[in-house]
Amino acid sequence: MADEKAVEEGAEEKGGRSNLLVLVLAVVVSMAAGGGAVYFLLGPASAEPAEDAQPTEEAGGEAAQEAQAADLAARTYSLEPFVVNVQGEAYPRYLKVTIDLQADSPETVAEIESHLSQIRDAVIVLLSSRRLEDITDFEGKAVLKEDLLDRLNALLDRGRIEAVLFSEFVVQ
Repeated sequence: MADEKAVEEGAEEKGGRSNLLVLVLAVVVSMAAGGGAVYFLLGPASAEPAEDAQPTEEAGGEAAQEAQAADLAARTYSLEPFVVNVQGEAYPRYLKVTIDLQADSPETVAEIESHLSQIRDAVIVLLSSRRLEDITDFEGKAVLKEDLLDRLNALLDRGRIEAVLFSEFVVQ
């Protein structure tokens, strides 16, 4: 009997150790599987490619975009904001507009600066001659841009303004 109890106790110890071993092994395998899944899903996308791995076309495209942005910045002139009265339904309203002028060349920007007083006067006269109904919808703003473009180009001697851009347009 004593021998049977010793055999049963040894079997229970082995069973307990093997259950523990199976549990530990299951945890390790599941952690490895989870880590592999995380690497598969996030690893390659979040890893930064080596500098020599980038195609030269992308580098050329980025340089061209930067040059184009620098050229556009050199050809754009921002006017100080304008605040003018516009005639509303029964009482005067105020219009605050900030305008950017996109010129055909950087030399035209210099010409804009030399004619700045005449340009500001033309903008003020044109804006204050409009009624509120004329400038509140999309079509009215588009017509206003075209009228400004025509008037401002008439003031320039050599260059040409390609676009009039509203960076702020508030009616109160």
